Amino acid sequence: MFKSAVIGCGAVSKNHGKALKGNEYTTLEYCVDIDYEKAVAFSETYGGVPLRDYRDLYDKDIDVVHVITPHNTHPQIVMDLLDHGFNVFCEKPLAITPNEAKAMIKKSEETGKLLGVCFQNRLNKATVEAKEILESGKYGKILSGMALVTWYRNGKYYSESPWRGKYSGEGGGCIINQAIHTLDLVDYLTGGVESLSGFDGKLRDTDAYEVEDSAMALMKLKSGGEIVAFCSNCYLGSKVCDVELRLEKAVMTVRQSGLTIIEEDGNTIFHPAEVLTGEKSEWGVSHGVLINEFYKSLKDGVPFIADCHTGLAAVSIVNAIQHSKGRSIKIER
Repeated sequence: MFKSAVIGCGAVSKNHGKALKGNEYTTLEYCVDIDYEKAVAFSETYGGVPLRDYRDLYDKDIDVVHVITPHNTHPQIVMDLLDHGFNVFCEKPLAITPNEAKAMIKKSEETGKLLGVCFQNRLNKATVEAKEILESGKYGKILSGMALVTWYRNGKYYSESPWRGKYSGEGGGCIINQAIHTLDLVDYLTGGVESLSGFDGKLRDTDAYEVEDSAMALMKLKSGGEIVAFCSNCYLGSKVCDVELRLEKAVMTVRQSGLTIIEEDGNTIFHPAEVLTGEKSEWGVSHGVLINEFYKSLKDGVPFIADCHTGLAAVSIVNAIQHSKGRSIKIER
């Protein structure tokens, strides 16, 4: 049985708390937040001794630490934890820049500690089924595809946390915070994005944030196909996250509600999946599944499905879209 701690007790932490409470692989020992009242509230709901400073964990008997803090704090906190002998499960993004992510990977390798990233949608039912079918080659190779992400995030969302809406704190807007999950799925399902060209921009006339709220990209795959991506936080209807893949013998659409396959003869197959409703339903149902998988990987000494190299690829895709301005940029791995 592993012993764990959580650093960062804000909104996303509840998904980790639910997964850790009564978990068969670990016991939650500590919860940390510089806003001590948040740590206390988390403790009362999910357990763990509340602390103010993550450095107070250094002398504790802990195996795994979950890092759920603002984006710009991930590199320093994660590397400090790795240096002190902890395995780390980090919320996305792993870092804001590829160079930061590389430094974190190097530290993980030097210390021999596992570093995972929270890309929970990799274990959504539709994703798992799609990956199995793609690897079987049943419908041939990927020719082209589309990734569509349309959520809604307004000024109020950004004003709730002082680090949001700023490149220095968040590292971007819709691409690094929302669309990164879907961009990761493209990379995962297709066997890897080799290069891309794209544009990003702030379409709303507002001073509520400085980061991009919309973006588009053309991604060239290692396998030879191309994927076009459209991402925006300006859609009031919200919560669309689709990956459509056109194969030689079928069209496959992966979304949270399930997997749809239209075969070349027109036959349609639909595999439904569980869907949440209400606020933050777009986070999906697979946080607990992925967290369990992290602990199983640690216990069995096997590779984790969303390791730190996964984190680097996703950050590199985000960074490339932000800096492309229409020119092709190779994805770092």
